[in-house]
Formats: sequence, structure tokens, C-alpha cells
Amino acid sequence: MGPQSLQVLLVDDNPIQLSLLRHLFHRHGHMTIEARNGAEALIVLATEFPDVVVCDCVMPLLDGYQFCRLLKDDRATRNLPVLLLTAQATGLARFWAKTCGADRFLVKGRDLDHVVEAAMALAKQSLRHHATPTVPGLVQENFGVEAIQRRLAQALEQRLIETALRDSVARLYTADHDTPRLVEGFIEIIQELVLPGALLVAYRSDEGLLCHGVHGSSATAEDRVALEQAAAQLGLFDSVPGCHWRSAADDAERRQNLRNPVQRIFPATTPGYPIVGTMAFITENKAAEDFERLFEIAAEELGRLLSLEDSRVRLYHQAIRDPLTSLYNRKHIFDMLSMELDQCGRFGHGLSIMLVDLDYFKAVNDRFGHAVGDQVLRAMAQRMQVGLRKVDQLGRIGGEEFLVYSPQTDLEGARILAERLRQHVAQEALSGLPIGDRVTISIGLATWEGPEDSTESLLARADLALYRAKAEGRNRVVG
Repeated sequence: MGPQSLQVLLVDDNPIQLSLLRHLFHRHGHMTIEARNGAEALIVLATEFPDVVVCDCVMPLLDGYQFCRLLKDDRATRNLPVLLLTAQATGLARFWAKTCGADRFLVKGRDLDHVVEAAMALAKQSLRHHATPTVPGLVQENFGVEAIQRRLAQALEQRLIETALRDSVARLYTADHDTPRLVEGFIEIIQELVLPGALLVAYRSDEGLLCHGVHGSSATAEDRVALEQAAAQLGLFDSVPGCHWRSAADDAERRQNLRNPVQRIFPATTPGYPIVGTMAFITENKAAEDFERLFEIAAEELGRLLSLEDSRVRLYHQAIRDPLTSLYNRKHIFDMLSMELDQCGRFGHGLSIMLVDLDYFKAVNDRFGHAVGDQVLRAMAQRMQVGLRKVDQLGRIGGEEFLVYSPQTDLEGARILAERLRQHVAQEALSGLPIGDRVTISIGLATWEGPEDSTESLLARADLALYRAKAEGRNRVVG
């Protein structure tokens, strides 16, 4: 053999096709070994160590997909490059080739020279020549053809289910971005594997620790409590609250009794990310054993689902919140005000706004430093939030300037609210300032005057009223 020649294992049940491939590789200076199906090829690998495998997809006894999966699942042959060939340009052939781990997939044509080029490229990229050749594990164990075929068929089916499971969860996330609905959708996907029995998912959200579950009639109330306690004892959370359970469909399958029940608890996490939840279930022991790998994948997907949702929520909050005070930022509070004014125009509701400015705040920064100034801003923002109603919306629009809008509130109502707010924020001294010092606020008011009124003119009137409040001595409401 020349310095660039390869030893190629050709696997094809068609003698004509096998002969064509043999002559083609010989013409290019390569050596070949031949097998008529995957089972024969496996036996060949007990004594031969080729550089690359070129294998047909559709064959008896052990087809190309199964043979490839066997090679890729075996540590001894994991790095042996596999090129799969098929005459079928349509259908699921490409999908199956990707699923079984093939390094390359080609559709046969009239000219097979591209097969040689692809095989040489794979052999050159392979790490095979760096490792000491070893015999595949199943050959060493003397597995029969039927046993190997049965095992590979089961493995292929298992991987198809795993792929479908991952895809279902991924599509679930793209369809919705509400955490409780995402979790309920995830439970619906997984419950077919678990029930009869019960399944729960506990997870952290903005509202704290939440728990949702579904159960069949074979899982008693005591079973469900035990499952909640088991999830809590895993140590992922201090405690698991009472789970929000809903019943599964009460058909014949769901009415089965659990002859040998077992609990299983899985943490829901993503590598590099803290644990965000847990998945727990009670079901038949055989079902738990049969689907153990699927449940592990489900827990991984749940961790990814919750981590993505948590990241999305965090990014959204960063986009709309002021980082210092955690109030709405300038853009978001103005966007909200604009939408609220649209509602006023449609339904004829009233609305008033307040522009709020901290009095003499520059002097606080000059006397005590910006760190104390930031502390004062955070404290005043918190006091204003407490002093407002739930319907009122508050945002920071500048250094020490804030905007409040109050839906369905006329000017007199806004004046009463603003005066109460002014008194509330100045009641107690602020940490970091001398005991006698108080930070006060000046407030300018404006009210919406009808469909012809614009956001800009409304803000301009409130700004003019704020200017007057400062000019008249500060610590007052003008509007």
C-alpha cells in the first residue's frame, strides 16, 4: 500500500454494489475488507482494524444504522469513522443516519468517486490511528447475532424516544414563556411515562417555591404527601409547599393498582447553573427501571427549561428595571404611560401624573459622597413605593427624578395622593445621614385632558408644575 492508502471495510448486501466499491477503492490504491451485513462486519472487526467503514444502510440481519450505533456505543470502535450510503434520497434515511451517530451520510449516484473522497477525508480527520486497536466489546463477549440485533433495536428505539422527548420539551418552551404553564406542559409530556402513580415538579419562581403535580386514582392522598416529603428531604429546598395536584384522566389505565410502588427523585439542573427545581414521581418499580434513562433526560430537560425561563425573566427585568433602585427605568415607565394613555382614549378613563424630585440631593452627594447618595436614592425609592397605591406606577427617569402615573385619578385625587406621599417619605431620618437631616421631595402634577392631549404635553405641564414647586421653596406639591 502507498503512504496514503487506506484499509476500508465495505459493508453491503448487494454483490454488484460491493464489487463496484471494491474496484473503485482498489483503483485509487486502497485495500478493502468486505462483509454482507452488519453482523458479518462485526465479526470481521474481531480480527481486522480498518481505517474507515463504508456501509450500506438497508441490509438484512443487522442494517447499517444498527451497526453504526453499535460501533459508536463501543469504546473500542467509537472513533472508527463510518460513512453510510443509501440509494434513497428521500424519507428518514438522513435522520436515522444522524441519530445513529454516522460521521458522514451520502446518497449513491452514478459516479461513486465522491465516496472515495469522503472516505479519505473521514480517515484523515479520525483519531483512530492514535489509539491502540482493540476488539469491540460485544465480539469479546461472544454475543449471538439475534441477541445483538435485539439489543440494537431496543437501543435505537430508546434513542428515538429520547429525541422525541427532548424535541417535545424544546417546542414547549418556544410556544410559551409563562413558568407555571411551562411546568404544566412539561408534566403533561412526562405523565404518560409515570402514571399510574403520581408526578410532581417543584421549582423556584418570582413568587417563591411552587409545586405542581398530577396523579392517577392509584396514588392515594398519603402517597402524594409522602412524595412531597421525599422531594423536600432531597435537600434541594428548605421545604416543599403543599403541591397543587390535579387528577389524571380516569380511564382503565389510570385505575390500575400499584403492585410494587417506588419513589424516584431527580434534581432539575443544567451544567454550570444552580439547581432550579426537582422532579419526583411514584410509579411501578418496573416502569421506573425501564424508563430510568428517560427520566434522567426528562430531569435534564426540566433543568434546561427552568434555567432558560429564569434567564429570560432576569434579562427582561434588567431591560425594564433601574439597576440602582429596582424601579421601572425611564424607557419602560414612559412606554407604560403611553399605553395607559391609549386606554384612556379608548375608554374615557382619567389619569394623572406626578414628576417627583428629591430636594437638595446634589448637596447630599457633595457632603457625604456618592455611595451615601446611592443609599439615599434606594431608600427614597422604597419609601415612595410603600406610600403609593397598588394601581400607581413608579419609575426613575433621571438622577434624582421620578415619574408616577395614577390611572382613573383626577387632579384633586392626585393632589391628595401626592401630599400624603410627600409627608410619608420625610417622616424618618435616612441611614447614613445626620439624625436631624431629612430628605424631602417636590412634586409637580398634571392630569390628562382628553384625546387631544399628548404624552409630551402632559409631561411638559407636570415639569412646569415641578419647576414652580422648587421655585416656591421645595418640599411641596404644585399642580
